[in-house]
This record gives sequence, structure tokens and C-alpha cells, in this order.
Amino acid sequence: MPPDALAPAALAGVRAAVALGAVVVLPLGLRLLAASGAAPVPRPRSTAWPLAGAAAALALLLPRGPAAVALAVPFAVVTGVLLLTAARAWTVPGRARGVPDIAVAVALGVTTVGALALVADRAGASVLGFDGDILLLTVPHMLFAGFGACLAAGLAARARSAGPDTLARVGAGGTTLGVLTVLAGYLVSDEAELVGTVVLTAGIWCATAAAWRAARRDAVGGGRPAAAAWAGAAALGSVVAMLLALWWAWGEVSGVAHLDLSWMVATHGAVNALAVVLGSFVALRLRAGAPRGDQDPVEAAPAGPGGGTWRSTT
Repeated sequence: MPPDALAPAALAGVRAAVALGAVVVLPLGLRLLAASGAAPVPRPRSTAWPLAGAAAALALLLPRGPAAVALAVPFAVVTGVLLLTAARAWTVPGRARGVPDIAVAVALGVTTVGALALVADRAGASVLGFDGDILLLTVPHMLFAGFGACLAAGLAARARSAGPDTLARVGAGGTTLGVLTVLAGYLVSDEAELVGTVVLTAGIWCATAAAWRAARRDAVGGGRPAAAAWAGAAALGSVVAMLLALWWAWGEVSGVAHLDLSWMVATHGAVNALAVVLGSFVALRLRAGAPRGDQDPVEAAPAGPGGGTWRSTT
């Protein structure tokens, strides 16, 4: 087996991660985003989002070829809508913008990178010299490290309960800069990728620590203890996941023995997806409040002035 090839079990893990990210994490993140008022997400509760994600997941179960490409294209189309959404939010006149807004814009934009990588992979094509399993791994990376981590960090930094939380803003900025630097590092060198991983690690650690602190403060004030538990799981998971990422990136530069891609999928990838990103999203959703009647609790949170800030209804 080539050194960059995934073991069968790891390949199955990648497929499961894409399914989780495209069918669950992306739609949930869009509902959270719509509630925050940070971007005008079109029809955040529409079944088009999870259906397009399900088609993308199904595409990975088919052999590479026209049928798989046809199933991957709808996902590329909906992520293109998200890219336009980010551009639209950024060009609203008279609206103040900060680090959390950049994090949200990047979160939306990188979904298109992952979707195009999926289409190229299903077509058996090469993109900028990347193909095979390396290209395929771009899809879950963009869904979780790109969309999930950036969005969670951005929304946590926008939280009204966070106030002028320096740690949360540093987390949002570091996570966003780290994702972009790692992405650029793929094209430049292993050293650049290592720098990006260090920045991303610091950003995610700050973002998850700030979110955990805010959730605990809410719980003491009568909020939901479960939100603090999920935020704590995300913070703890970020330590494990990003230490593994640092080990990998340093090993690629220095030649120090490190886990191969298959083990990175099983360890770093699984913890990042299930604990860090999903845990952060669930914590944010719980902090938004319980359902009231037929209204979704995420969408029930009213927007603040000038596009709004995240508001907890608890």
C-alpha cells in the first residue's frame, strides 16, 4: 500500500466523517448561524441542506465515475450558495465587522473548497498535484476544521454573554488564521503547514476554553449544565486532537516517527469531529434555549442591532 493511502478501515472512517459533517454538522451550523444574525443564511431549516449532504455521502460509496460525480455536484452547488452568502454578508454597507465576522465568512467559504475536492476525487482528477486519498481527506478537513471549528469559534466570540472576551476573540482569530495557513501550507511546504498547525492549535485551545468558561458562567446563573458539559468535552477533546496534529506536523518536518494517515483519521479526526466540533455545536445550541412551541430554539433567538449578536434565551 502506498504511504499516503488509507487503510480500508480508515477509508470507511473518512466516509462516515463526510456523512456526519455534510448531513448533520453543516445543517446544524447553518441554523446556529441564522440565529446569530451574522450572515443571511437562505432557508436554514430547508431539507435541501441535509439532502445535498446525503447525496455527497452516497457519492463516496460508489466507484469513481460519472454517477459518483453527479451525486457530488448538488453538494458543490449548495456550498456555492454559502460562498455567496459570505460575500453578501461581508458587503452589507454600514455594518461593523470584526474577527468573529471573518471567522464566519471563512467558515462558509471553505465549504466550497471541500465540495470541489469531493467532485474532483469522484471524477478521479488531480487538483494542484493532489489526488487519491490526500485529496479525499480535504473534504472532512474543510467540513470540520474549516467550517465547524471556525464557525464555533466565531459564534462563541459573538456571544452577548461573552462580552469583550479577549480569549474568545483570540480563539476566533487564531482558528481562522490557522485554517487558512494550513490550507496554504499544503501548497507551499511542510514547514508552512507546521506553522499553520501551531497557530490553529493555539486558536482552537483559546476558543474552546473561552466557550467552556462562558457556558459554566451561564450554568451558575441558571443556564443549562448540559451546555457546560458539552463545552467541556469540546475543550478536553481539543487538547487531545491538536496535540496529535502537532505531532503529525512536526514529524513531517523533522522525520520524527509519527502516526500514519490511517491512524490520524482514527484518532485526531475522530476526536476533532465528535468531541471538538460536534460538542461545540451542541453546547451552542443548548445555550440558545429550549424549544418553544413549534419554533426551533436556534432560530428563536432574536438578532441584535446591525445584524445581531448571539443571544442566549436561557
